[in-house]
Amino acid sequence: MPLKTQQHEQFKVLMAGDIDINPTSLKNQGRHIFTANQAKDILTLIEATQFDLIILDLTVKGSVASVPDRLQQFGRPGQSELVTRIKDPHGINNQIPLIAVINPTEDSQREPQYPMEFDDWLVKPVKEEQLDKVIALWQNKTSASDYIEILLDKTKNNRRLALTIFEKLFEELPLQISGIKDALEKEHYDLAQDISHKLNGSASFCGLLDIQQAANTLEGGLLNNDYANANQAFLRLRQSALNLTRQQKTILAKLQQLLTP
Repeated sequence: MPLKTQQHEQFKVLMAGDIDINPTSLKNQGRHIFTANQAKDILTLIEATQFDLIILDLTVKGSVASVPDRLQQFGRPGQSELVTRIKDPHGINNQIPLIAVINPTEDSQREPQYPMEFDDWLVKPVKEEQLDKVIALWQNKTSASDYIEILLDKTKNNRRLALTIFEKLFEELPLQISGIKDALEKEHYDLAQDISHKLNGSASFCGLLDIQQAANTLEGGLLNNDYANANQAFLRLRQSALNLTRQQKTILAKLQQLLTP
């Protein structure tokens, strides 16, 4: 039997740093907007609250502990440490989409230097409609229950098989995304196309249309040497893949519960 649709909790968004938009105008459509300007206040929030989306201004004030070598060039020390703390494997927000708000006048914040930790970015000055669009994009992503229903339908309600498929996806998908990113950066387009083709097939087999469509567009762009569109497709693919993997614990726990007599 299909899962019953559950009422979703409020979509929690952290706006961290100097983002010059009144958050009260965004507190609608089931959203709860948190704000903080100082690094110490942001750390308190990310350690105590599990968010659905974090929007981080790269000029956030305050310095926190030390900075990893690979992020030395990226923004200010406080911001770099915040990225590391947010993505800590043991932190409650390590799988949450992280959006950068950048200042295009600063050389250290240009697009080619973005590390993998960021999933999208906004350029200052940020307009309310731009911010609202980014929040809506992530807020409307497929839910954990939706993903489970998709796989149960594909497996004809074989819960054990659905669990096995999800476990395999969660193991392979991050490696495939990382492999494509590395191949694109090194201009190894044949390798990127090969990985995209395999991912396209897996997503199609599983009925994961959001991932499959992005992978198909990426593969087509690479086959046609249309690298500009391929790079844009990769961003959409990475977003769709992250939306699935960040719900890993919820999906596996729900399926384990369904398997319990």
